[in-house]
Amino acid sequence: MKKNKKILIILISIIIIIILGLLAYHFVFQNNREQEVKVIKRIKDYNYNLNENETDLYKSEFDELSKVLSSDAIDYEAYAKLVAKLFIIDFYTLDNKLSKNDIGGIDFIKGDMRDNFIEEARSTFYKYLQVDSKDRNQDLPEVSKINDVSVVKTQFKYADKTVDENAYKVTVSWDYKEDFGYENEAKMILVKEDKKLYIVEMD
Repeated sequence: MKKNKKILIILISIIIIIILGLLAYHFVFQNNREQEVKVIKRIKDYNYNLNENETDLYKSEFDELSKVLSSDAIDYEAYAKLVAKLFIIDFYTLDNKLSKNDIGGIDFIKGDMRDNFIEEARSTFYKYLQVDSKDRNQDLPEVSKINDVSVVKTQFKYADKTVDENAYKVTVSWDYKEDFGYENEAKMILVKEDKKLYIVEMD
């Protein structure tokens, strides 16, 4: 009887060790994947970074943003259009994301709204995204083209304060490399704080 108990304890211990080992491997693997992504370009004065795993479309629009922001007199309507395009491309492209925690477009969200935005994304659009590995077998969306972008100046009331002539309403539509039935049009409000534009609302 005692011998059977010892064998059972040993088996349980082995199973626990195997499970802990698999969890540790999974954790280390995911962290290493995240560390592999390098920043290849920066717009320093605005704290925008371009990662190596972004799509060609995103890289192209990022270069356009860099040109607009390097001008002595910044065209804020052009800036607003590019922020909207970059956000859409990054957020709605899941094919290059490492896990459900790798949320696209957060650099363009206003800082005090970012945490809520991330939690919402994790529980909706990013909810079922598997960790990027050789075992991931998912058909994932990739934004392939921005069809149309329009921008108008507007006012936005935020935290009991009206932002006058420093807000922009942007409407944007887009296509995917393969249509899985996801949304393809959005309206968003961007506000200007200091010299930088942030997304504060989207529907």
